[in-house]
Amino acid sequence: MPSTNTVSRIYNWATTQRNLTIFVAILIAVPTAYAFQSMVSGGGSAGDFLLLMTLAVGVPTAYDEYWPRYTQTWKAIAWVLTACLVVTIEFVGLYLVGTEYVGVSPFYASIGAFLITDLGNLAWLSVRHRT
Repeated sequence: MPSTNTVSRIYNWATTQRNLTIFVAILIAVPTAYAFQSMVSGGGSAGDFLLLMTLAVGVPTAYDEYWPRYTQTWKAIAWVLTACLVVTIEFVGLYLVGTEYVGVSPFYASIGAFLITDLGNLAWLSVRHRT
């Protein structure tokens, strides 16, 4: 029965809270980055990649390192979904402010939105984690 044991180990690995939060973040990040690319005209390639990285890597990392673990996995998934929504709003808002009001190129607006969103949220979570 080695195959059953292997399937069981893979299932147990895939259904850990940490991996489920990563999978959910990736499932949200891919269509969101595609929608962002479709929304912005020209120069969106840097922005969609940075938004993808923020959602797929930054959000699960923030939960894993700076947020207390939930005892129920569905709460962790709800946290990731909420964080993805907040991060998307922040990133797109900062990108639009940078391109429309400040007048920087889409490339630099993407970098600015990424740095402010990712580092700002991690700084806030770090301060919250220490208190």
